[in-house]
Amino acid sequence: MGEVTAGRRGGAADHFATSVHECGATPPVHRSARGGQAGAFAQARHHLGPENARETPGRDASGLPVGLAAHSTSQNNEDDEPLRRIEDGPIAVPLTLPERGPGTWRTEAAAGAAASIVVLAVVLTVGMVGFAPLGPEAAALGVAASFVTAVVGGLVYALFGSGGMPTAGPSSATAIVFGASLIPLIGAAAPHGHEALAPVLAAGGAMVALMGLLQVAIARLGLGELVQFVPQPVLAGFMNGVAVLIVVAQWPMLLGLEGPGAPPQLAALGLGLVSAAVAWLIVWRWPGSPGQLIVLCLDLALYAFLHRAWPTLPLGAVVGSLPAELPRPELPLQLARPEIAGFLRQHALDIATGASVLALIGSLESVLSGLAVDQQLGARHDPTRTLTVLGAANLLVGLFGGLPVVMLRARAVATLHAGGRGRRAAIAGALTFAVIFLLFREWIAMLPKAVLAGIMLTVAVALVDRWTRQLVDQWRAGERSADAWQALAIVLGVCAMTVWKGFVVGVAVGVLAALLVFVRSLHRSLVRVRTTAAQLPSRRIYPSALEAQLTAKRASVAVMQLEGPLFFGNAGRLAREAEATMASASHLVFDLRGVTTIDASGATLLQRLSQQGRRSGVAVLLAGLGEAHPHGQRLRAFGCFRESPRTDWFADLDRAVEAAEWQLLGAEGAGAVALDVPVEHSSLFRDLPAGSSEALLARLERCPIAAGEILFRQGDHADGLYVVTSGSISIVAGQGAEHERRRYASYSAGHMFGETALLDGGGRSATATADVDSVLYRLGADALSALEREDPDLARRVHRNIATHLSDRLRRATALAPGDRPDPRNAGGA
Repeated sequence: MGEVTAGRRGGAADHFATSVHECGATPPVHRSARGGQAGAFAQARHHLGPENARETPGRDASGLPVGLAAHSTSQNNEDDEPLRRIEDGPIAVPLTLPERGPGTWRTEAAAGAAASIVVLAVVLTVGMVGFAPLGPEAAALGVAASFVTAVVGGLVYALFGSGGMPTAGPSSATAIVFGASLIPLIGAAAPHGHEALAPVLAAGGAMVALMGLLQVAIARLGLGELVQFVPQPVLAGFMNGVAVLIVVAQWPMLLGLEGPGAPPQLAALGLGLVSAAVAWLIVWRWPGSPGQLIVLCLDLALYAFLHRAWPTLPLGAVVGSLPAELPRPELPLQLARPEIAGFLRQHALDIATGASVLALIGSLESVLSGLAVDQQLGARHDPTRTLTVLGAANLLVGLFGGLPVVMLRARAVATLHAGGRGRRAAIAGALTFAVIFLLFREWIAMLPKAVLAGIMLTVAVALVDRWTRQLVDQWRAGERSADAWQALAIVLGVCAMTVWKGFVVGVAVGVLAALLVFVRSLHRSLVRVRTTAAQLPSRRIYPSALEAQLTAKRASVAVMQLEGPLFFGNAGRLAREAEATMASASHLVFDLRGVTTIDASGATLLQRLSQQGRRSGVAVLLAGLGEAHPHGQRLRAFGCFRESPRTDWFADLDRAVEAAEWQLLGAEGAGAVALDVPVEHSSLFRDLPAGSSEALLARLERCPIAAGEILFRQGDHADGLYVVTSGSISIVAGQGAEHERRRYASYSAGHMFGETALLDGGGRSATATADVDSVLYRLGADALSALEREDPDLARRVHRNIATHLSDRLRRATALAPGDRPDPRNAGGA
């Protein structure tokens, strides 16, 4: 049999479309067969920020189905586990949502306020992360910026955003990107001394405002769905890099460092680590409790006690005094100052680069978070409207000097579980942040930085990509495939480059590496099966003399069955394999039925091999295409094979191999189709005595048929069997163009067909059509019945010949290669 060369499939490309949740370390609760690439993007969304992290495979943070898979599972959640966690850190929420319905302003306001209090710790810590590069003295500014984002940005999105629960605010992923984007600007502003902070803050506001404009452009250009097309290993490496940077950013506050060269304060470190440990312990022991908020309150009390009991104990600094009111939109006034305007012009490229990365990450996070909330609510949000409103919100928040605004799924789910029903709860939640800032800013000012840094460690740990953990677990278990190594290498490379050189370089390197691995995986051999016509002869039934000649010649007809896309990435390899085969073949047949697409490089390769074959005396035949076939049209669209009609194109492999067989027979076979064989010399009359032959001949009916005429159709009642004495008859299935029909067999003079349906009484299993003008003899069902009654001995001999014929056909059918074997019901004809 032929050599099967199924190349290794997959590679890192397989991981790009793999859902994080289906690869997660936690056993899946539900799994749907639906989804595909779109479901994989939807289910990968927990990478995009800690508020989207720690989900059960195939579910969102509250345990409900996510992605396209939710359409087939969302109605079957009654028996699921009672709790799931959502977080920008370990905030726990119950699974079962309250019944939705119209709520009063009072209940909506209460729900929105409760949800804002639950995520308060996240808002505080995210602000400090975003402004950490500016130094310890900027902590209060970061908290104020985070609040203005939650209030102004959250209110704009609550009023005009799409979806059932339009909640928005700052996120840890965009905050760390924002802070990293400020680092080169801080160094450039350092010579300004005590005035260095003003131009950097103005640049940060301009960056957020430009991010908003870019998001509006993304929305208006209809690219809201395209932001989801980020390779999985790149996204995983990016989020792991964010997690590492968050941890690195917390060490100055954990150690209580108050400036360059300041000694570390071990008591502050202990307080921060205890905060992180207690937060995780609370969530582990009481999964339904808001661990971060509880730790914030407990550690505030502990800090106050320790500070009162041991005033000299170095516990690190506190947040510090906050402004008496929320920041005002001062960016336009700052741009009016010549020194700040000049600074922004000088560093416009850095600002634009940071804004572009923020727009991409923020859009990706928001679109996928919106999709997750939609699945939970059974609603649908408009990605274009979402990005447009978020862009407007970021433009406005940038004027206030705030952090980037994204849609927050954590706050949406917390609001739902607090009893919120929709837009009014989201509005109340945004206003609650303003009340907290204005009425409790003195309490916020007393919060220890070490405690907030400890809480942020829980956020960083939650950000570590679950899919990466699964790959590491597989590696530890001994599953060290090449695909896993490639994916891990990309993840680690992106993570390292993100930490070392920044987000832009990290993502760029990751995307480039992922594309190279993807192209390499497609560089596998296209040859699925390599064989010859000796193992895969055509279904033409030749006269015995010609069949004997072909038996010795068919091995020189090489057959390559291709599978996959024929494009520039694998055309060179196919050329080398084809040229090596042509060195010892008289014919080379390419079966293109399994080829999914052909690009210009593939088209020119096929034409070059055809021309090269003509020069070297090797006939190159293409099977699985025709002038009306999409592959044929594509080849000609690229300027190849323009001559018409084509004598080297065939509808299927069977017809191409038959053409090669006729060419092998040469002049002797050229007239074989027109060869007349007396009916007495056919297989039906095998070994019959002279008298019996005459008796059988008397019962046959002569049936001439013109070329192209249909003798019978699939499903017709069987009225008899036929013997070909002149011409050729083909048994085919299917209708329409030639490439849409499948040939089971072609019978030359001297052979019979149609006996199967005659014997079993069923309808015709295929259609019989004349290839050329032909002459047939029919043995009708009535005639055969009469023969059985009047001459049982002759009838027995006829049945023996029919059985011998069927045996020959079955033997031939089972000798064909797998995948090209005809239906055994048609092995002896229709």
